[in-house]
Amino acid sequence: DYSTVNYLFTTFKMILRLTSVLAATGLALLVPSISVGAQKLQRSTALDRQKQKIDGEDLSSAIPSNSRLLLHRKKKAQQKKQLSRRKLQSSQCITIIAIDSISDAMNDGGEENDEDFLCELVHGVTLPIQGTEEQMKEMRAMLHADTLLSNESTLEVLQEIEMIDEMAGADDDSGALQLAEFPSLLQSAVFLPPGNVNLINSSDGRKLNAGFKVQYEGKSPVLVVKVTDKDGLAIEDNADHISDKVFGTSGDEINPAQGFKDCSFGKFELTNEYSVNIEDKLSAPGVIEVSIPISIQKSSQSEIRAAAQKAVEDKLDFELPGPFQQVMFLVENCYGDGCGWAAYAYIRGWLSIYKQDNYLKPGVVLHEIGHNLGFAHSGGLDRRTYSDHTGLMGNPLWGDDMGKMCFNPAKNFQLAVGNNVWYNDGPGKIITWDSGEDGGTVLDTKMVGIAEFDKITENNNVVVKLETGTDKDYFVGFNRATGPTSQNRLASDLVTIYEAGNNGMKYSTSFLNAYLAEGESHTLSNWRGTKQDLTIRVLEINVGVVPGYAHIKIVFGDEPTPPPANNPTSEPTTATPTTPQPTDEPTLPPTNHPTSEPTTASPTTPQPTEQPVVGPFCGDGICDLHESPKDCNTDCIVVDFDAKKGKSDAKTNGLMFTFDAKAPVTLTSLDIESKKDGDSQVTVYYMNGDYEGNEFNEGAWERVFDRSISLEKNVATNIGQFDKEVFIPAGEEASLFVFSENGLLVSTNTVSSQRAYEDELLAMHNGLAFKKAFKKVDQNGRWNSSVKYYTSSKHKDVEEMRTSLLEEEDAASVEDGRRSSRSRGADEEVVTAVKHHHTR
Repeated sequence: DYSTVNYLFTTFKMILRLTSVLAATGLALLVPSISVGAQKLQRSTALDRQKQKIDGEDLSSAIPSNSRLLLHRKKKAQQKKQLSRRKLQSSQCITIIAIDSISDAMNDGGEENDEDFLCELVHGVTLPIQGTEEQMKEMRAMLHADTLLSNESTLEVLQEIEMIDEMAGADDDSGALQLAEFPSLLQSAVFLPPGNVNLINSSDGRKLNAGFKVQYEGKSPVLVVKVTDKDGLAIEDNADHISDKVFGTSGDEINPAQGFKDCSFGKFELTNEYSVNIEDKLSAPGVIEVSIPISIQKSSQSEIRAAAQKAVEDKLDFELPGPFQQVMFLVENCYGDGCGWAAYAYIRGWLSIYKQDNYLKPGVVLHEIGHNLGFAHSGGLDRRTYSDHTGLMGNPLWGDDMGKMCFNPAKNFQLAVGNNVWYNDGPGKIITWDSGEDGGTVLDTKMVGIAEFDKITENNNVVVKLETGTDKDYFVGFNRATGPTSQNRLASDLVTIYEAGNNGMKYSTSFLNAYLAEGESHTLSNWRGTKQDLTIRVLEINVGVVPGYAHIKIVFGDEPTPPPANNPTSEPTTATPTTPQPTDEPTLPPTNHPTSEPTTASPTTPQPTEQPVVGPFCGDGICDLHESPKDCNTDCIVVDFDAKKGKSDAKTNGLMFTFDAKAPVTLTSLDIESKKDGDSQVTVYYMNGDYEGNEFNEGAWERVFDRSISLEKNVATNIGQFDKEVFIPAGEEASLFVFSENGLLVSTNTVSSQRAYEDELLAMHNGLAFKKAFKKVDQNGRWNSSVKYYTSSKHKDVEEMRTSLLEEEDAASVEDGRRSSRSRGADEEVVTAVKHHHTR
């Protein structure tokens, strides 16, 4: 009936309504799932497209399959997230640049630096090359063998690159470089592929980096760049002061420009005159100032170099080096790891960088530009990287008024013969002497120092190369201390011997092998593998004439016996028989009649002269120029200057104090009272005169002792003989600075410079105590231990002042070492030649 039909219809409508609701609800639940799936598909597709965009390469092996989002900048909240992926890509350097630095320690005990290498990826971007220890040794060996040519050779490297979907915003000021400008600096280094190092050199003789060529003569244009970073960090000196210190534009007399001019005798000169007109861009002659958009405290050296170079190029509107042979960048400091350098430079290149005030030290600039010219370091007797103090490529002079030093004989040979410059056409000769291998050959010559090259008139030798038949040879010179080399720090006015590789022609570290005073000799054993020795003898040194000279004789094997003074003639001088034949005419009678009185009084033996013969000779009571306690202990007596006065009541690390001499004395040793037991590195510095004004200027001091000594707490311990004795003429002053790493004891409550102790010949003054060498003064102090010196016996009661027999024998033993050849040995102590007998 109708009611039943109506019920069924109503129920059916309710089912339809419920079904509709359920359907609507189910669809709503399905939509988010569909949306999420679509988004995942879209993202996956975008990643696939991104993969295909990058050089068409499959990066699946180099990056994770689920590429990650990276934050390129983290400093600001609004920084954008970027899709980033990394891979290693093989790239070829435009060129390899070898760089070398000088330690910030300013002494032989500082950080030892080997050459490092940079890869120039694109113009202005240079990254360190990293490899295994064996690979880096191989590269350095190639550099010293002249197969790796800095600023010319190249090779393939592995470069880690970072793929960025979206660059950082322009408002990023975190202090790092913008990726858009420097895409190659996303990594800190490039890497050598596994295995041997495979260099790429030009096959057709064309220089790979033909845009730059080292200039050795003429005027060399130099640009000095003062760099200011985004935080305002820069060296304090203004542009005018910088110009004066580098070029002498305001009258500074000791500067790098003058140093090169003097050492080359006018053939090479740094200049601030250029072939382009950039005067409106300069702040002072030769000086430009730039700002960089990065922080030097947060950036690597690669980033700082790139930013500074780009800033100069933007300001000048041309690429570096442009018209410049050298570009010197001055930065406020170095921060982070690897900052143990004072300055560094490209080898055979144009760039050098100086931190803090090191640019105003002429010796440091001359050293770094020496690297630009292609010179390697010079080591000392101890074979350390730059412990040679006889020339610029060792440990140079440290001070803005210390720069009168030139290159050593090995480097001078490289200049004159390897590069055909400076000393190649003067009256002085630079020769190669080949001894042969049979023995019995001799070279007898008078050598003149390079400092008096312009005063030579007799074609004297200035460098003698001793040919070994290998690529490692020896070089002999006379280290004359005058004019351009008047501030030599070691072996002044002595004969010096060096060894160097590459036949002395090209880049090679040289090493000081020996230095000799008059009367001394040095032997090179088993010369050229012949089981015969080659000996270098110094017969005479004369610096009282101009030019001064050293007369040397070099003998290989047994010296030949000299022929008789008068060789017999080929024919007899008289006919046989040898009895006189009568003359044609009788001989005339004597023309002089006998005198009436004998010509000599009876007896005929010579009478003594009115005045006794004056020395020098042993026994005259005077310790003269060539005597010592070993040679003549009746003339030269050793005195113990016992300065002990009261209790040592203060601990410090170093004491700087002054002596004044009433008669000539030579300081040889001293005792140290240590504040604790154990080994300590003890260094003794010396300077002529009072130390006032040089308390913090290490460059004004000369090191005369430096070794590790076993010390005992509160006990005065003798450190042994100075490496270099300190001679003080009568009426003059000299200063010592004694520094012990583990500390020493002194007396306090003193007045600085006040006389503290004296004997008949020597007076010692109170001084200044230091916790750190040449840094902050700690307090006043008095040396409270013994100092030993020797002097002429005529000044003393010999019996009263002579030290014990044991001390005398010790002095004699040390003197034996001093007078013998100063040669290198695997376990030898370095003994410094005595200079006093040339300077008194």
